[in-house]
Amino acid sequence: TSWSYTGMASICYMTGEIKNPGKTMPRALIGSCLLVLVLYTLLALVISGLMPFDKLANSETPISDALTWIPALGSTAGIFVAITAMIVILGSLSSCVMYQPRLEYAMAKDNLFFKCFGHVHPKYNTPDVSIILQGALGIFFIFVSDLTSLLGYFTLVMCFKNTLTFGSIIWCRKRDDYKPLWRTPAFGLMTTLAIASSLILVASTFVWAPIPGLICAVIVIATGLPAYAFWAKRSRQLNALS
Repeated sequence: TSWSYTGMASICYMTGEIKNPGKTMPRALIGSCLLVLVLYTLLALVISGLMPFDKLANSETPISDALTWIPALGSTAGIFVAITAMIVILGSLSSCVMYQPRLEYAMAKDNLFFKCFGHVHPKYNTPDVSIILQGALGIFFIFVSDLTSLLGYFTLVMCFKNTLTFGSIIWCRKRDDYKPLWRTPAFGLMTTLAIASSLILVASTFVWAPIPGLICAVIVIATGLPAYAFWAKRSRQLNALS
């Protein structure tokens, strides 16, 4: 699913904690994109080469089924895939705990979210309130929904968010006070391609994702825009008073 490709841009959330981000971030983004592209392409080639296409098309667990065709693995393929999946999930969780709370923290610092989310732990220098909230929400969603619905929910929200983020680049480029450390070559073409790709992913999400998850995602997106307008107005008022 498109969820598999949504984590690379999360590198940007850590910009405030990286030395020389003007050089480091472009390298990290380009390198991660190339690495994921190569790994996913190799995985698809290996699976399609190990397993007959008709069996692969009807398989609900293509990776583990394909590995059973390797004589050295055989019946232990399922165990191997399960262990690998656990390692990948733990890595994904670690990255989520690392980058996502930085978003709420930055919003709170810009007066665009509740002030408590800007709190930093006095000993560990981490946004502790944001981390606790993220963990609580994660536990809640695990118990009230299934994995497929969660993937549809988060994928749709992230694709819409990416579309708006990419579109904001065009608006930012027209501002006189916008002076980024990195300027993308042919940004007009690149931005248009990025927006088009995100919209394609949005459309594809409606094909496979369960309806309840999509409805929740649409509600979140629809309520997020007026919520941002409220916080932005409040931020301007606070800045005017200060």
